[in-house]
Amino acid sequence: MPFLKLQDRDRQLYYTLNAPPTTTSSSDSITNIVLIHGLGSSSSYYAPVIPKLGGSLDTIIDDIGAALSALNISPSRTVIVGHSMGGIVAPEAALRYKFAGTVLLGPVYPNETLTKVLQDRIAKVQQNGMDGLADVIPIVGTASSSTPLQRAFIRTLLLAQTTEGYIANCKAIASALVPDYASISTPLLLVNGAEDFVCPIELSQKVFDSWGSKDKKLQILDKTGHWYCIESPEQVGDAIVKFVGGIKTA
Repeated sequence: MPFLKLQDRDRQLYYTLNAPPTTTSSSDSITNIVLIHGLGSSSSYYAPVIPKLGGSLDTIIDDIGAALSALNISPSRTVIVGHSMGGIVAPEAALRYKFAGTVLLGPVYPNETLTKVLQDRIAKVQQNGMDGLADVIPIVGTASSSTPLQRAFIRTLLLAQTTEGYIANCKAIASALVPDYASISTPLLLVNGAEDFVCPIELSQKVFDSWGSKDKKLQILDKTGHWYCIESPEQVGDAIVKFVGGIKTA
């Protein structure tokens, strides 16, 4: 397992680095994509999409910066991708590190209703552990057309979480503020599932409308719930590839 000791940070960071075979690229092309998974997930969430790509929240954002530095990755030649909770982290990271572009997959939009839902979820996890959520979320969080295998994969991701870590991330989301989307001047691709009731389209529309750059696209995926890369890996992968290919760095 690759663990990265972050400079000036009191933790090790587990990461997955997928590097395609060495190819020649122009100096103005995007060469890296940072993928941030959502609550109750892991790096395995993005596994179905990786082949297509070739190869408190402040703490998470600090870790991103430290990881980029340790791996010698330039944010200006990197697109950051955030799913769900990662959809809050990615815009904040974009503001701080000036990524070349941002992809949001069903991004969480901080609001009072969400806070209450998460507080209730924390109480349930404290009382019963992850088992109860692992039986419910794969059903309510996916589209009606999702397969038993897809739901089983999601269940496995959830059961791999520690209760302490899951609760800590719930608290981070519950206390998060709405990012300053208007101050982000780089391109955006926002992908939303037509059946995503966790992060519904009307809330994603708020994110999209507030985004500071005019270079932005909102793409709706049919027959897709909240677990995008598991339910619709081909469509998500194609959308990211097309978006990245259209960005020219300074």
